[in-house]
Amino acid sequence: MCRYDRREKGALFEPTFDDAKLVERVAGGDEDALGQLYDRFGQAIYSLCLRIVHDGATAEELTQEVFVRLWRSAASFQPARGRVSTWLLRIAHNLALNELRRRQSRPVVAPDADWEATSAGLADTSDESDPARAAGIRERADAVQRALAQLPVPQRHAIELAFFGGLSQSEVAAAQGEPLGTVKSRIRVGMQRLRELLVAAGVDGVDEVG
Repeated sequence: MCRYDRREKGALFEPTFDDAKLVERVAGGDEDALGQLYDRFGQAIYSLCLRIVHDGATAEELTQEVFVRLWRSAASFQPARGRVSTWLLRIAHNLALNELRRRQSRPVVAPDADWEATSAGLADTSDESDPARAAGIRERADAVQRALAQLPVPQRHAIELAFFGGLSQSEVAAAQGEPLGTVKSRIRVGMQRLRELLVAAGVDGVDEVG
């Protein structure tokens, strides 16, 4: 049985540890710290991978790979750039997309850069073979990145966890250690502001955002 199977879903992100300190300990070769991070975030990572690849065994393999990469590259984590949860979910998201690309044996346009655009309903990736459309998708993804950078950090983190991490609002609330109502408001206000910033930047197709 996997470690994360022993955890109750609602307890995944209880703020009982200093996550950055645990990652620092992992960087020093502390296997116990790695196990604590696995226990805490493994279920959310598995759930995200499962939503993308739709296969339990593959999702479990990807979850294991996330923590292998954590073990190898813990020293590269920079707390100033975001939460441990967001960092690990980003790794999981990229690994899962890579798995889909491998299965499909066809190119997928800039998944690492375009998650904000596709998640927010700003990009249509149905025809990645069209260079002009691909360029347009990249331009809009860049605009979304710039707009996200202008949001307050709590709003940006909540949107990242919800749209990039694929977490429910309840899971985002647990991840941020905030009441569900606060997170719902944070996401709603953040998406409204994101829409306004994109309109001001001349990005079309933003009516579906939020």
